[in-house]
Amino acid sequence: MKKLILAFIAFASVQIANGQNVPQKLSEKVTVVFPTKPAERSANGATIFFATDKDSTKSYGALVFDLSAMGLMGDPIEMMGDGFWEQLKAGMSSQMAGANINKDMITKFKDKNSLYIEIDGANSSDENLKGKKAFGYIFFMGPVLHQVLYYSSNKEAKAADAQAFFDSVEIGK
Repeated sequence: MKKLILAFIAFASVQIANGQNVPQKLSEKVTVVFPTKPAERSANGATIFFATDKDSTKSYGALVFDLSAMGLMGDPIEMMGDGFWEQLKAGMSSQMAGANINKDMITKFKDKNSLYIEIDGANSSDENLKGKKAFGYIFFMGPVLHQVLYYSSNKEAKAADAQAFFDSVEIGK
């Protein structure tokens, strides 16, 4: 009986640990909370964090890319103006493997100038976007680009579904 109770406690502890929110430091000044521990990988100089919810219908992503290696030393929005967002959006569109940006707007996110995007991945061949909707923000801290995205396979998904994830983003001074 004692072994059975210990086994149950161990199993329950693992399940609780897997279901807890996990704060992830993206950069020196930015942290976001994922619903589960995100996988981390590097690609073309960027660091990407990605986690899938336990029911696999929702995913959460974050990307960090330091542009100082390309010679950019300050905030590109301050240096180049809002036209930089159009250049960024065009570059993103070319890499989304058939997904479409349905909505984009320049807005404030956590008091930072940002690009808000809504993506329709119905026709995408990209593994993360295929058949999904995505909502996200892109912003800079100096020359470091940050992107947080929420993905859903629910065709009726709305930006409000991602609000808790976006609210979890903390930006230090």
